[in-house]
Amino acid sequence: MPASAASAAPASHPALREVIDHEQRARRRRIAIRIAIAVVVCVAIGAAVYLLRPRPVPLADRFRSDTVGRGPVLREVSATGRVEARTTVQVGAQISGRLASVEVDFNDAVTRGQVLARFDTESLDAQVEQSRASVKAAQAALEQAKVERTRAKRQLARSQSLFDRGIESAEILENLRSTEATTEAAIKSATAQLELQRANARVAETSHRYAEVTSPIDGVVISRNVEAGQTVAAAFQTPVLFTIAEDLVAMRVVAAIDEADMGEVEPGERASFTVDAFPQRTFDAVVTEVRSAAKVVQNVVTYEAVLDVENPERLLRPGMTASVKVRTAAVEDTLHVPNAALRFTPPEQQAAKHTVWVLRDDALVGVRVIPGISDGMNTQIDDDGALQADDTVLVDLTPAGRTAYGEK
Repeated sequence: MPASAASAAPASHPALREVIDHEQRARRRRIAIRIAIAVVVCVAIGAAVYLLRPRPVPLADRFRSDTVGRGPVLREVSATGRVEARTTVQVGAQISGRLASVEVDFNDAVTRGQVLARFDTESLDAQVEQSRASVKAAQAALEQAKVERTRAKRQLARSQSLFDRGIESAEILENLRSTEATTEAAIKSATAQLELQRANARVAETSHRYAEVTSPIDGVVISRNVEAGQTVAAAFQTPVLFTIAEDLVAMRVVAAIDEADMGEVEPGERASFTVDAFPQRTFDAVVTEVRSAAKVVQNVVTYEAVLDVENPERLLRPGMTASVKVRTAAVEDTLHVPNAALRFTPPEQQAAKHTVWVLRDDALVGVRVIPGISDGMNTQIDDDGALQADDTVLVDLTPAGRTAYGEK
């Protein structure tokens, strides 16, 4: 081996060792990084498992609750009715004919006896004159019958005198007696005919008076069904010409009460109602009558209750639809719980009648109550100290509670 080669070999050994050491250090770093990454991943997975694991839901978070209140509880029956005048009269025509004039219009105030409309009286005037003439003719016929009777009596008296002296025959006497009887009958017939003609005259005069259609009451015209010049036929059915409400200051509501609520509604109970025309206004009323006649509409049975209401501002009008609430019972100051609390029983608990559930010391406790009247949302309970105002009662499960108890 040449001397130059022998001297180069030893010089290359330190460089090779350095390379080897560098590669080993790099390899150890890579292993350390991989181990660190693996550790981090394991720790992250463990943390995720720890954080995402199912945890038991606290008892308080499983239920929805509401508070026990104190205040008034009103039991009300709801119904729908219509507003009417307390007295409404339909004014019709008693005769047929052409209307010569109509004296009133819608919403006019009228008084008893005021003329509302007039019929053309030309034909009626002729009938009255005809009936009066017939009365005079019957009177004349009666006078004539009386004259005939007087003459017959004179002839009979003279014939009787002659017969008594043997001058007149019995046959002539008998004929004169028959003539007298005939005149008596003629007087009776003429008298009856006179009475008949007088009655006909009264009918004609009455029909003439009916030519003026008058108001039977003091009130307001709420309906007018005719115009001047219209012909009215009253032969088979009396036509309604006007509808008059007696007084729109005092009105009433006729409400349809469901048969299930009829046992609670009595005369004298307070009520209130609203109408669509004034939705923000509540009107007070009093039940004055509960009618026994049932009304069946589509197999639904209802009974009519009459409510009196004062209308001094004349806001209410006949025919309005009223949403009525009749107060059948009321307690002014009492403890009350939501109706849902009386219906709710927590899972895994035995249902008990008239029991509400509360949380005490992180435990479910059933509290027995004595219920009273209900307004549909809250129920009165007896104030026996078991519950206090602002206590919380359970009314339902929360979504977390449904999940905890395995309910859907």
